[in-house]
Amino acid sequence: MATNTKKVIILIDGQNLYYNLKEMGVVEKDIQWDKLFCDIIDEQSDELVRTYWFRAQKLLDAYFTPDNIKRYFIYKNHRTHCDNFKNKNFSLIPKQVLTEMEQFCKETESWIKEAQRKFNSLEYIYDQLSSDYEDIEIVKKGVIKIDPYEKRYTGEKGVDIALAVKMISLSIDKKCDKIILISGDYDYAEAIKFVKDNMTKIHIVKLHKGVPPRSKGMSKDLTYLADKVINIYEADIKDKYLKKP
Repeated sequence: MATNTKKVIILIDGQNLYYNLKEMGVVEKDIQWDKLFCDIIDEQSDELVRTYWFRAQKLLDAYFTPDNIKRYFIYKNHRTHCDNFKNKNFSLIPKQVLTEMEQFCKETESWIKEAQRKFNSLEYIYDQLSSDYEDIEIVKKGVIKIDPYEKRYTGEKGVDIALAVKMISLSIDKKCDKIILISGDYDYAEAIKFVKDNMTKIHIVKLHKGVPPRSKGMSKDLTYLADKVINIYEADIKDKYLKKP
């Protein structure tokens, strides 16, 4: 090994990557990650030490108990019965309202259960990635926030902070010479500035979709902070990095 070899760490914002690939009709398990990683490092001088792939640890669903779901329904749709519901005077609430409340609760719980099932299935896929590629370590931090009343996901909490902390600690402890970040989230701007001030190189992978190529998942301001932007196009992913059937 050459004495001037640079140690490289790849940090992946899993949620940001997931949505970028989803727009391309691609899922993570179908990509040859070892081949892609090989192409984004400098073969002549870089040694890939490890890839930390950050994703949420769990679904934030503990708040949505049956009682809370029903309380939400009453408050939102039949506010005049809030006191009756709070004091458990259910006999004073019209039967039709109670029927609608129970149905709403049942549908909401069903949506949460399905969201949890999907999360668990993804859990298996990411664990398999870690098993298939010795350089990938899945880091589970934070939560995925949901709004089951509107039946939608509302983002993550804590994942970006964990990734930023990792970025900073790698730089402080001099564990690597270069960090390659796969994310376009501007929330990492301050961490990137710190890493650069600490004399660690930072490269950012920018994913482009379609023809002509466009990138919606990358903050323009973030690209100005990077020492280098590594462009990867949808055509490259589908032609070079997808696993063969």
